[in-house]
Amino acid sequence: MTASEPTSPESQLRSLHVGLAGLGKFGCQHADILADCPGAKLIAVCDIDATALERQLRRNGPLRGYQSFDKFINDSQLDTIVIATPEHLHHKHALAAIRKGYPVFLEKPIASNLEEAEQLRKASQEANTTLQIGLILRYEASHSKLKQEIANGSFGEIVSVRVKRNCSRQWARFHLDRGHTIYETLIHDLDLMLWLTDSRAERVMAIERESETYKNSEAITALIHFKNGTLGIAESSWFIPNGSPLNVTAGEWQGTIDAELEVVGTLRTAKLRLLDSPLQIWSQTCSESIDVGLWPLLQGSIGGALRRELTDFINCVREHRTSAVASLEDAVEGLRMAEAIKSAAATGSVVKLN
Repeated sequence: MTASEPTSPESQLRSLHVGLAGLGKFGCQHADILADCPGAKLIAVCDIDATALERQLRRNGPLRGYQSFDKFINDSQLDTIVIATPEHLHHKHALAAIRKGYPVFLEKPIASNLEEAEQLRKASQEANTTLQIGLILRYEASHSKLKQEIANGSFGEIVSVRVKRNCSRQWARFHLDRGHTIYETLIHDLDLMLWLTDSRAERVMAIERESETYKNSEAITALIHFKNGTLGIAESSWFIPNGSPLNVTAGEWQGTIDAELEVVGTLRTAKLRLLDSPLQIWSQTCSESIDVGLWPLLQGSIGGALRRELTDFINCVREHRTSAVASLEDAVEGLRMAEAIKSAAATGSVVKLN
């Protein structure tokens, strides 16, 4: 079956043949999940790095490996594609895959700017194919439960939402020369705001701390006013020292994400802290706050929110439906908010969103 052909009854009975592009630290997590995901069969991987490609072929083989993305998407055995390449390649890679007719799962952010995001949305609509964005926090159990409570009306009107996502300073060199802080970290939290308030941003203000070392700012704080009256506060920085409790421990990828979420309603208030894991492990060299919600490794398999969102994507493709959790419209709107906040920080002015 080629990517542009409709799914036949026979193909619905077998597992979808999945290709994965991007074998960085996070892409490898995707590969391990797709290698044993019900309804899916990982058959091909792609990365420009020959060493990363060979390592993954040994780990999840037998697979077909490609260093060329163009050759990869021309693999006639593929049914669908998962893209976890660097952010600046999201638009190019997703657009090429969509135009070949593939259903696509694309890691966040959807693109590097709003124009590219709008183009991807339009292309997926014209091709009548799925484009699902990696809005992983929507699949994490605590966030999902909070959304359920807000949706049933028990919080009353939402007065304010405050989000924070501070990261290890050791990671800054990998991120701040390739993308603005608002895209690298806070894009997750802007999506949470859209999801929890079920509203759109009306105007924003922001200030940032510029870096003497990197191209992009190393700290930013934004104020957001939503159309339904909710007030939003978002902040992010890259200064968590090396001695902080570890809550990201995936192979060589180790560090800390200090994330908080606070929702104030007229009837109830909720607080959620990523570092407040019920499982703490201390040793002579470090203390760990073990993540059991996002992508925990349990009994040899990666679980949590990452597995749930990839499984949701596979099921949506097999059943020819749109995800009830991940919203393409919100992914585009989140990028619209991000651009407005970036502009507000650069100019020191209030930016109104259309």
